[in-house]
Amino acid sequence: MTDLRYPLHAAAREGRHDDLKSLLLCGLHDVNEATFELVRPLHEACFCGQYECAALLIEHGANVNLSNIDGGTALCDACCNGNLKIIELLLNSGANVNPPFLMTTPVHEAVFRDNWKCLELLSKHGALLDKNDCHYGTPLHVAAYKGYIKSAEALLKAGASPNVSKTHQTPLHEAARSQDLPLVHMLLEHGADVYARDSQGCTARQLVPCSTSLCKLYLQEWERTPKTLRFHCRMVIRRAVDVKKLKCPMQLNLPKILVRFLQFE
Repeated sequence: MTDLRYPLHAAAREGRHDDLKSLLLCGLHDVNEATFELVRPLHEACFCGQYECAALLIEHGANVNLSNIDGGTALCDACCNGNLKIIELLLNSGANVNPPFLMTTPVHEAVFRDNWKCLELLSKHGALLDKNDCHYGTPLHVAAYKGYIKSAEALLKAGASPNVSKTHQTPLHEAARSQDLPLVHMLLEHGADVYARDSQGCTARQLVPCSTSLCKLYLQEWERTPKTLRFHCRMVIRRAVDVKKLKCPMQLNLPKILVRFLQFE
């Protein structure tokens, strides 16, 4: 049903490009008009994946960095939808990849929907990957809590730290609690601290609910076994280089074999 109070919003949300264009050209509507929740037409177009409407709104002067009542920008909404074309459009139109936020960030929104390709794009544009939101923690916490291994992999390869904590809880604690062995393995391989303790003084192993779980046994073995020189070399080099540039090794002047090693390939 068309919203008579906010015709621009309705047209943008429903992908009615021609109607939206007519409304913008008639001069009676503000392209940045806000609802009582500070939602703009551009937010609607991005959240619903309406690329042509989003492009039209920007062409007519829509502010790409205005936020809604929760602090979410159009880029946050585009990351919810996962439309890479809209995300690129926003970034190329001046959208802040690290906007001031109240509840969440574009990176968090992408992880919530397991839109891991969005994460790769955001990281290439300089997104901060280790910011805590007000609920889960960092985007990597979200990926661990949800069991989204593709998103976790994209974050780790882009340089997200596995040891940033939220109230002393790390992503490894989240993965261990759900006994997600592949995710636990990935976090440990990327340098997660197996000895880190949460606010109750528990390590990840102690949070595994089943005493005979393969996940608990794996964590126990990881605690007891000294790490190889190969493992330590990879960690030291990854800390020394800008891992965001590993997708473009020419920027780092590194041999391809070393890049593959650093990217766990």
